[in-house]
Amino acid sequence: MKIKYNKYSAWVFLFLLSALLFLGFTMPFRLRLEAAQITEMRPSAALTPVLGLLFGLPASLGCAVGNIIADLISGYEVSYALLSGAQQLLYGMLAYILWRRLNREHDGSEFCLDSISRLLKMLLVMASVAVVSVFCTAIINHVYNVANIITINSLYTFMNIFDSGLIFGCPLMILGHFLQRKMNNMREEKHDKIVVFSLNERMILNSLITGLGICLLIGAAVYLADKLSVESSSVGLWGQIYLFQTLALNFYFALSMGFMWFTEKKISRPVENLARVAHSYYGEHSGEEDRQKLLDACREYSGDNTEVGDLARSYISMVEDIGGYVTNLQKVTAEKERINAELSLASSIQAHMLPCIFPAFPDRDEFDVYASMTPAKEVGGDFYDFFMVDDSHMAVVMADVSGKGVPAALFMVIAKTLIKNYAQSGIKPEEVFTTVNRLLCDGNKAGLFVTAWLGVLELTTGKLTYVNAGHNPPLIKQNGGEFTYLKSRVSFVLAGMETIKYRQNEITIAPGDRLFLYTDGVTEATNSSIELYGEERLSAFMNSHSGENAEEILHDLKADIYAFQGEAPQFDDITMLMLDYKKKMEV
Repeated sequence: MKIKYNKYSAWVFLFLLSALLFLGFTMPFRLRLEAAQITEMRPSAALTPVLGLLFGLPASLGCAVGNIIADLISGYEVSYALLSGAQQLLYGMLAYILWRRLNREHDGSEFCLDSISRLLKMLLVMASVAVVSVFCTAIINHVYNVANIITINSLYTFMNIFDSGLIFGCPLMILGHFLQRKMNNMREEKHDKIVVFSLNERMILNSLITGLGICLLIGAAVYLADKLSVESSSVGLWGQIYLFQTLALNFYFALSMGFMWFTEKKISRPVENLARVAHSYYGEHSGEEDRQKLLDACREYSGDNTEVGDLARSYISMVEDIGGYVTNLQKVTAEKERINAELSLASSIQAHMLPCIFPAFPDRDEFDVYASMTPAKEVGGDFYDFFMVDDSHMAVVMADVSGKGVPAALFMVIAKTLIKNYAQSGIKPEEVFTTVNRLLCDGNKAGLFVTAWLGVLELTTGKLTYVNAGHNPPLIKQNGGEFTYLKSRVSFVLAGMETIKYRQNEITIAPGDRLFLYTDGVTEATNSSIELYGEERLSAFMNSHSGENAEEILHDLKADIYAFQGEAPQFDDITMLMLDYKKKMEV
């Protein structure tokens, strides 16, 4: 959500708030804490330069109006009150102009007070405003015969504005900088985590808090000493307290500035620079330029024999390691993308090697066939095939190569090609497998093997001659009954032993009978509870959907397998084929 506000309503709000703050911070101190006859200890002396520095004209004008009201309540003449208000407006705007002249970044960081250089600029602005205020106050007081031009009040006024400006101005600016960053994040709809205060800002705040504590202790000591004396004066007491406190505070600030300068140079600034460059590198490391920028920043501090130097040297090692890692990762990723592209192409080639256009024989009405293959990886080892041996004989093949991936896919291509070539030559199914087995065993150093089932249907008589090389038994539905597993002599797998001779089986089917072939990816599909889909579940499903056509029953079976697996991954290829014998071929 973007933040929207009206500029004029914000101006009025700042004006009223500044007037109320000035009035509220002036009257209690004016009535109770006089340091001299015409000068009271009051934090409101800092409000005008601080609020003016931050917000400009609306805040300066508000403080001026608040001062006029306070003077009128205190019994001063109207003309005196107006001149005093004009004075407030003058040095409120003076602080605003000086601060922006000294900070020419124009990057939206006008509240920023996170370095010793900016703190020194703040001191210069407050000192300048205090001098102008002393000068204006002295002239006004002299014109109205209130006091001489130069008195102890001039020192009180200077110290009041200078010290109060630092005590109240620095925390307000630091808080304003944080709120400014927060508002910018909200306007730009960012969700970055914002550091509340930087290290330098924390040091400045801690110095101010410590300084105030010292002032309170000194003030309490002077107050008790005065009360224990024989003669005491309220005005003189607060004047002494004020002088002792301001002198101690300024002396402490001078010592703190030296300490903060050393700390900024050796600790906070290096840490902030390293953090900023590292964050930039983390968020944008798009090339060698960002990497080099971080390395240059780290090398600037790497010679330091402190923890900062250790941190910089650790960053250098980290960036160099990341650079090497990213380079290797890019090479690996490029190679992986190349392999994936080749596997995708191989998967497409494999899919188009299997018959995938249905109806497969639109000019034949003696039978209907439908098949599908879903690989577990990009390429699989399962394959099916169906083709005409001659005009009256139709062959179906279902096979499963051991293993997965590219090796199994290559072996599958060889096995499929050999089976089809020898089956179309017209030899018996048992001779096809005997010959193909011998050829596959030759040079099979990878130790792969194939479970396969080959059947040849004579369309004129319905005689089905088939041979099984270690494959799952097919399901057959005859005479309008239920699906049952076709019993047959199961021989050894192809490519397992070169001397094996395969034996075929025969069965006669009638029009209306159905034959379902599949691989073990169907029955061995596993759910998250490590349960198998199983042969019983398969036969039950086939019987409950026996009224559907070949395409419908295979689609529904695949959906049922996926529903059974749930969130469990697919470990094996799922391959299925349905053959419907519709009528005998006329001779």
